[in-house]
Amino acid sequence: MPVQRFRTHDDARRALWCDRSDPDLHLRIARLWATATRLAPLCIPRGLRKFRSIEDANREREQWVGERVRAIAAARSAT
Repeated sequence: MPVQRFRTHDDARRALWCDRSDPDLHLRIARLWATATRLAPLCIPRGLRKFRSIEDANREREQWVGERVRAIAAARSAT
């Protein structure tokens, strides 16, 4: 990635955006997703589940999100 210099914060902010017609846009998005997956892989349980209430569904989601947060924290503290 080349180094860029900017005179103002607005110039730097504008450089973050890309044009929708850019032919390399899909490659940039794919690289971003690949990086995100390497940094914090998703561990969403597969399949469908039935719940008696929205509270039960939220409780299960909070459980696996908590497990993911603990796994990421453990991996980062190990390095």
